[in-house]
Amino acid sequence: MNIALVHDSFTQYGGAERVIEQLHEIFPAAPVYTLVLDRKFRKKYRSWDIRASWLQIFYNFFSQFKYFLPFIPLAVMSLDLSKYDIVISSSSGFVKNIKLPESVMHINYCHTPTRFLWTDAGYLAQETPVWIRPIVRLFLKWMKKWDYNGAQRVTRFIANSKEVQRRIKAYYHTDSMVIYPGIDTEFWHPTRKKTNYFLLAGRLQAHKKNDLIVEIFNELGWPLRLAGTGRQEKYLKSIAKVNITFLGQLSDEQLRDEYSGALAFIYPQIEDFGLMPLEAAACATATIAYSEGGASETIVPGVTGELFEKRSKEKIKDILTNWQALNYRNFQLQNQAKKFSRRLFKENITNFINTNLNENSGRP
Repeated sequence: MNIALVHDSFTQYGGAERVIEQLHEIFPAAPVYTLVLDRKFRKKYRSWDIRASWLQIFYNFFSQFKYFLPFIPLAVMSLDLSKYDIVISSSSGFVKNIKLPESVMHINYCHTPTRFLWTDAGYLAQETPVWIRPIVRLFLKWMKKWDYNGAQRVTRFIANSKEVQRRIKAYYHTDSMVIYPGIDTEFWHPTRKKTNYFLLAGRLQAHKKNDLIVEIFNELGWPLRLAGTGRQEKYLKSIAKVNITFLGQLSDEQLRDEYSGALAFIYPQIEDFGLMPLEAAACATATIAYSEGGASETIVPGVTGELFEKRSKEKIKDILTNWQALNYRNFQLQNQAKKFSRRLFKENITNFINTNLNENSGRP
């Protein structure tokens, strides 16, 4: 069986990249097609057979991927995967829109329908100058139709959460099966005792609502540690008081230590699924999270953390001031994390593919 993997782009490292790594572990001989591969990841993936689109030539000289948006549809359609029997794409953006012969089974692992086309109304204001917005608005209107039509060509959708399953049905009018991403429960484990700080981690971007948490800890005067980098980092540093520490980009080993030592992990954003609360749980740390999105599918209130329904200072402060880390038992936290292990993810993906192959082989 000739199999290929496809990934949007290797320009940053997050949950989607962890998923493509696990898919590659299942199919280590499969080539990985992508739009671009940033040079900072070349060493990490040097043993992979990565085949980038023609956009790579230009990206090598100008590595601001968002400015290539007008050319992305052409680059996606230029990827030639016609010789494969099965193509598995992992996408929150563009590559589900690859065009394949009808004989090729296309399974898309969907992290979310393309966010800036379907759910992020603030994209224009955040990413484009005022003078060009009318043109961008027209292009995005066309791109939305292109994205919808591409989704109709996918043979089978896999959603990474029930939240994303709902979006796939709402925006693409098609069904999907939920297979949760997995975490490495052997790697993520407690490495040190609890100390007196709370942890906020991930990409420092406006939609993550990190500024709300910084403002709350400014008022409380309690120790808060921030792990990660992003476009909002400079602003967050400008408003943070001395009780707030910026750790920058951490290795997984360093992040594991930070999870382990924290009184709680704070997760104020809406995520499609969100692996980080599970990583924290595996390190015996409970999470305080916003109740919308994937966090509500992985956090058990009163057992592995607490959820707040409104992102208000008063509600979050109320949880923080009543927080007792010892109320959340290590074995319950780690048992919850084990329900989302890499082993289960690989088993579920393999079973899904085999089931669909058997169904297709039985058709005339």
